[in-house]
Amino acid sequence: SQYTQSSPAPSMGNTYMDLLGARLLAKNIDQLAEVQTADALKGKYVALYFSASWCPPCRAFTPVLRKLYLLCTAKKIPLEIVFVSSDKNVDEFKEYFLQHMPWLAVPYENSAARQALSRKVGVMGIPTLCIIDPEGNMINSNARAAVIKDPECAKFPWAGQQESALAGYGPALLMALLFAVYYLWKHFA
Repeated sequence: SQYTQSSPAPSMGNTYMDLLGARLLAKNIDQLAEVQTADALKGKYVALYFSASWCPPCRAFTPVLRKLYLLCTAKKIPLEIVFVSSDKNVDEFKEYFLQHMPWLAVPYENSAARQALSRKVGVMGIPTLCIIDPEGNMINSNARAAVIKDPECAKFPWAGQQESALAGYGPALLMALLFAVYYLWKHFA
């Protein structure tokens, strides 16, 4: 896939970039530092990473994403990840972010931004990873599988390579559907 490094800044309005807020958090050694959202994300693809420290699948995926992020950074691929926390409190957020994430984060205190982003993306569970192009368009609303399958970033920016929101639920979903049909037939036929 081709990508450009000199894309314009995201447009204003009710966009993903606007919902992030004016400032994001970055890690400065073992402390939190604020950065201007527009400056930090200008010309980059943005991966919104919805995750939490208490979530076992998130804790398993975060190291995979970290490795990919560091590789993309080394290859000068214009990707920035923004952590959108579902942690239960600010201390859990800080510990998870500072210990495991070399990228940016929506401040925990900005719950309005975290909730608005989650609604706009349509997050149904975590971890969720979605990719937004430099113009602010969602190009992959469920990029976790694409990232796992491409540890060398060869298919960056993973546009259109989304897994089904129902991936992994096949047998359980089929059984639930069969049970519902059986129940309706038995009680209403």
